[in-house]
Amino acid sequence: MSALIEQTLTHYAAHHGDPYDAAFAKLYAADPNYQALFVLDTDEGLRRNMMRTTLEMVATYIDDPYAASNLVIGARLVHLTYEITDDFDLFFQITRDVIAEGCGKIWSDAHAEAWDTMLADFEKARV
Repeated sequence: MSALIEQTLTHYAAHHGDPYDAAFAKLYAADPNYQALFVLDTDEGLRRNMMRTTLEMVATYIDDPYAASNLVIGARLVHLTYEITDDFDLFFQITRDVIAEGCGKIWSDAHAEAWDTMLADFEKARV
């Protein structure tokens, strides 16, 4: 399954580059109140770090699901400060959706299953 996730990331990067703009557009569309959380992020550094960290967790999962789970747990703890608890996994889901859309015709049921398994593992990663 990891190879399927890696294939989608590679395809997306080759054809679209960074998913940052698409992911944050979807986040704000899901709930415009998220935009207010970044009001002090005038240089977009925090948001870019959030995207980079999300992709690093996904890439880590490809090689070591246990290590990725530990990264997710750490990120969950950091987000407690922002009172992001129930919606924490939303950005992972949005990232999957952006990658799926960008992969277009190469995206298959097997790709969806691989991503869904990873997201379920991330959902289980709790303190």
